[in-house]
Amino acid sequence: MAAALSFTREKMSNPPVETPAEWLRFAEENLGVAQREMGHGSPAFRTVCFLCQSAAEKYLKGFLIAQGWTLEKIHDIVVLLGLCADYNQGFVPLLEGGAILNEYIVAGRYPGDLAMETINKPEAEEALAIVLQIRELVKKLL
Repeated sequence: MAAALSFTREKMSNPPVETPAEWLRFAEENLGVAQREMGHGSPAFRTVCFLCQSAAEKYLKGFLIAQGWTLEKIHDIVVLLGLCADYNQGFVPLLEGGAILNEYIVAGRYPGDLAMETINKPEAEEALAIVLQIRELVKKLL
């Protein structure tokens, strides 16, 4: 057991990958899980929204790293979109959607941050639509 804990701690201390392709691969994974969950008989809408925020963050960081940006611990989609807009103005129209995704930074993780009843199918569909717009632009530019 102690060996497993040591291995886990060692793995966790490694710096984040700074390869755009790896960030995009993780973004695709988050998005894919969110899309599959929406097809479930009883989707966990909060989790879908959280995964959409997480996927958007990873797409944007992948784009920024491809531009030579040094990875920073930023989870705010609006801030990341602003940084991306410094390289391409196509990100500016996505700022409003980024603000919506920011609502889900902790909503899928912790109870009580947003009432479960306030995140339903329309919010999850909106979050998916926003991250798909971000994905489309990032993939087009890379």
